[in-house]
Amino acid sequence: MLKKSVPPFVAQMMEMAQLFTAEQPELDKMEADLSELLRQFYIKTATYSLDRWEDEFGLERNTELTLMQRRARVLAKLNSNPPATVRMLENLVMQVMTANAVTIVEHPAEYSFTVYVNTDYLVETFAIADEAVRLARPAHLSYKFVNRLIRKATSRVYYGIAGGYIGIVRGMVEE
Repeated sequence: MLKKSVPPFVAQMMEMAQLFTAEQPELDKMEADLSELLRQFYIKTATYSLDRWEDEFGLERNTELTLMQRRARVLAKLNSNPPATVRMLENLVMQVMTANAVTIVEHPAEYSFTVYVNTDYLVETFAIADEAVRLARPAHLSYKFVNRLIRKATSRVYYGIAGGYIGIVRGMVEE
């Protein structure tokens, strides 16, 4: 990296080559430290600054939770600003669960709504998202979560004739 910052004739000097060899590891370490520091400014990538994020949002520290769960709690608090609209609740669940898609279907006659969450795998932050929706929703509405796991599978149909009979065999192949 350091060699590229000077003209080629300077980089070929023996003194400069020795200087680059001595200084480059320090510059690489400084760049890595700055990158790690930058990650602490964002909730989704924070590690050692999560304590400060939790303090900022008035959350009790729970070091027994995983980093993903602690980040989800902070994101839930950040994204649960009133008024609670369908779009706000969908965004809240999507941020907390890192889901592919979230859809809320309202049932006005029953004073309820259903939260449909599409994910590729079981999410460990499901309980945190449930708690965030419970706190952010209008108090007179009930709700339920439906977690739809997306599986990439194809269906194959085989046709065959044996002894004058036609048979169909179906098979599922998971990719």
